[in-house]
Amino acid sequence: MGEVLEYQYGNKTIELSELVDILSEEQLSLFFSEDSSLNPNQKSSSNKNEKISLGQVFTPPILAGFMSSLIKKQIKKQSAILDPCIGPNTFFKHFKKIAQSHDLTGIELDSDLISQDVKEFYALTENELIEGSFFKLPLNKKYDFIIQNPPYVRQELMVEGDNAKSNAILPIANFHNVIPSKSNLYVYFLLKSILHLKEGGRLVAVIYDSWLYSSFGEFLKKMFLELGELETIYHFKHNAFPDAEVGATVIEFVRSKSTSSRKQIKYYSLSSLKDIQNYKKTVLQEPTCIRKKQFLSWNFNGLSAVNFKSDFFIPLNSLTDQPIQRGISSLANKYFIHTEKVFPESKPFIKDVNKLKSYTVKDELSYFLSINGSISEKTKEYLDTVKKEILSNNENYKALKEKIKSSSNWFRISIKQPGNFVFNYYLRKNIDFILNLKLEYASDNFYILNIPDEPKLLLSILNSNISRLSVLRHSRSQGNGLRKIQLYEFKMVSIPNYKCFSPKAISELKRLGGQLQTVQRYSKEPELIIKDIDHVIISEYNNVLGESLSIADIHNELNELIKNR
Repeated sequence: MGEVLEYQYGNKTIELSELVDILSEEQLSLFFSEDSSLNPNQKSSSNKNEKISLGQVFTPPILAGFMSSLIKKQIKKQSAILDPCIGPNTFFKHFKKIAQSHDLTGIELDSDLISQDVKEFYALTENELIEGSFFKLPLNKKYDFIIQNPPYVRQELMVEGDNAKSNAILPIANFHNVIPSKSNLYVYFLLKSILHLKEGGRLVAVIYDSWLYSSFGEFLKKMFLELGELETIYHFKHNAFPDAEVGATVIEFVRSKSTSSRKQIKYYSLSSLKDIQNYKKTVLQEPTCIRKKQFLSWNFNGLSAVNFKSDFFIPLNSLTDQPIQRGISSLANKYFIHTEKVFPESKPFIKDVNKLKSYTVKDELSYFLSINGSISEKTKEYLDTVKKEILSNNENYKALKEKIKSSSNWFRISIKQPGNFVFNYYLRKNIDFILNLKLEYASDNFYILNIPDEPKLLLSILNSNISRLSVLRHSRSQGNGLRKIQLYEFKMVSIPNYKCFSPKAISELKRLGGQLQTVQRYSKEPELIIKDIDHVIISEYNNVLGESLSIADIHNELNELIKNR
């Protein structure tokens, strides 16, 4: 057998396998970092060891600025503000200009972090710096605002020292019997912080996103709902901290004895800190609003594995050289749309997506009556007959009747410029972009796109499952298995940016796009071609972003969305 590696942790000697079990990935990274003095079989404790037990992962400046801005827009003169674990005073640095007009209290357990600059900051502003444990702060101390990045220590490590579970539970003893045993140290920090808030006081905290999914997270969610109002969750799904490959959430919580069941929690899904690079000017997308009764069962795991906000994607409307729009709307389909060319003024157009047998429009066309100049005698007679029939109809065509009464040209319709792609915005199993090389007109069942770049290349990309997933995520259920995507949402669908692709990938996608043009949409052939398209695009995605997305990830998400229609 090989040698068993042992490490000194606290006052215990443990094997490597035990160490892996009790330390998170980011703590292991710190434990075995290049400058660590810990070596196999070393028996003495170290400063690095102590830092791990303190759970220190420092807040990036951009994130600290963003969080501080959430408080600064709310504070009033002489507001009392607490940071229960200041670290290198990351948050209060952003309050320097207004520090003298507010009551700032900073607490730090690790004396190594309290530099001379930090001491001078508190001395200059005559605010309070407490060197010691937050858990020893009396609960009668109340604050208008609390901002924090609480320490991250798993429950297995809360066995000794100031952050031992026995010390953490003392000031919040009322929660002793309800806090799950697997709760991380940050849960204790958050609960005690809430108890330090005045009525109407506000907490802004950044915590790892594990609470969205874990068992102890269910308890934390209940506490948020019972002790006040959880107003906002900002979820950074990737690389929120520079030295830890984890996601994080910034929460805004307001202490309140009376809560409203009608208030909703605003949830912002963000990719990484890049989304707030300039937090002072950041304009976030519309949030998902979660009703309180949905919050405890909300499936945060349903979030996409695809980083649609990365530079690998571009919005669909950036590909087009004319505005994306709906197709041509008829005045009354019964009278103005025909399966054959009945009148000289009739124009061919795409009407029924189910009749499009391939990924290229061929001859599956209907005809709409469009009059924009002289009118044949046959058409005049027909329009007179239609006019009488519509006016005699007592139940339908109210708007058209008004138009007939007010205009002699009541039969004219707006002709919209065609595009080389069409997309039916009512979604069932087939979510297909159809190539329209002959630039036929299309009915208002479709969105019209004109993309001047390589049509075969774009046919591949647009019909990839990663693009279909993006479309579905912007769509809304209409019931009975039907979904619809609104025009404004369709324009913003994230599509893989082929300019990020290698020449080899572009060449292969063009070839596959050519194959897709030749097959029947309702056969099994497209599935095989699209599978090859997915391989190419996902490979490029992983190469560009350094990720490990798989086809299975995409298919699982698609199946979940389709299942929940």
